[in-house]
Amino acid sequence: MIKELLRKTTHLAGFFIPLIYIVLDKPKMILIAGAFVGIAVIVELLKWVSESFRELFFRFFEFILRRHERKGAITGATYYIIGTFLCIVIFDKNIAIVSVFFIVLGDTAAALVGKAWGRIKLIGRKSLEGSAACFIVCAVISVFWIDPVIGITGAFVATLAELLPMRIDDNLTVPIISGAVMQLMVENMSL
Repeated sequence: MIKELLRKTTHLAGFFIPLIYIVLDKPKMILIAGAFVGIAVIVELLKWVSESFRELFFRFFEFILRRHERKGAITGATYYIIGTFLCIVIFDKNIAIVSVFFIVLGDTAAALVGKAWGRIKLIGRKSLEGSAACFIVCAVISVFWIDPVIGITGAFVATLAELLPMRIDDNLTVPIISGAVMQLMVENMSL
């Protein structure tokens, strides 16, 4: 539980990106998020090509990395940064903000509640209690930014994306899939 708490604390550090986007326009935010993507990609490449960099990276971050990340896989942080960047580029501002908050806060709620109180297992180690926490947090977030019908639908989709086992990291799939559904709803519904 302590390791998950530390992981999610770093996850919450990503909270500042949607907060910054509230006050900045899309072109400036694309530059900022794009710079973070560039840094993340360089770090990932250096992990693969430089043994000394890889050793230094693992010395600082090994305690919060998942097993597959310790074996050299792309980190969840890199997927988060790429997902955030894509949300900013592709979606309307409010949809992008909500989608990123879904992964920062909804996924964090799912993990912490699921680890602490998850008893009813749904898929693998994922629990009903964790999924319920994800949905509630995402739904509450969404109603502050977008139409409630669209937001609650997005919260449900984000919860499914977090719950279902996919080959791609949920730090990428949760914001992109939920954001795409909400964006399509905005464009195709007259609410």
